[in-house]
Amino acid sequence: MSYETVASWAGSIATVIFALFFIGVLIFIFRPGSKKTYEELARLPLQDEDIGERKNG
Repeated sequence: MSYETVASWAGSIATVIFALFFIGVLIFIFRPGSKKTYEELARLPLQDEDIGERKNG
């Protein structure tokens, strides 16, 4: 097996793996019921609490 053949197969396999990973991430993000979680995480920086004061007493 020549280097060119191995490199060609490796590139093809890597492309398929990354495409499957990307599709998996999209499915995980847009799964049913995740909207509430992401809305809560989006509001987190806007909460009116000062973490530094709470830690220092």
